[in-house]
Amino acid sequence: MITAAPTSPVIWDRERASALFDFDYRLECYTPAPKRLFGYYVLPILHRGRLVGRLDAKAHRADGQFEVKVLFLEDGVEPSDALADAIARAIQSCANWHGTPDVRVVRCAPRSFKRPLEQALRSA
Repeated sequence: MITAAPTSPVIWDRERASALFDFDYRLECYTPAPKRLFGYYVLPILHRGRLVGRLDAKAHRADGQFEVKVLFLEDGVEPSDALADAIARAIQSCANWHGTPDVRVVRCAPRSFKRPLEQALRSA
């Protein structure tokens, strides 16, 4: 669900990702912080063959915490409980893999998606 890295075949060719998914992706870790649109190391969220959002997260291994700094849904993606459940399972799986099972969501865009995502994370 969350692509593994910016080198994933889904997005490494920006022109192809734009043509196939109408998704403009740029790794912003090399962009000065004030000029970033989405975050330091944003990963695309793939759901049912569609790139539905972007996730900027950080694993705080010493604390066992996985921080979702911000999760953006793409324009035209309808927030739903089913989408929140699917994304929550992917986030929890990623967090567990990093050894940081405690997930904290700081911000979502749209803001209304934060509550269903947090609820879904409690049962993921």
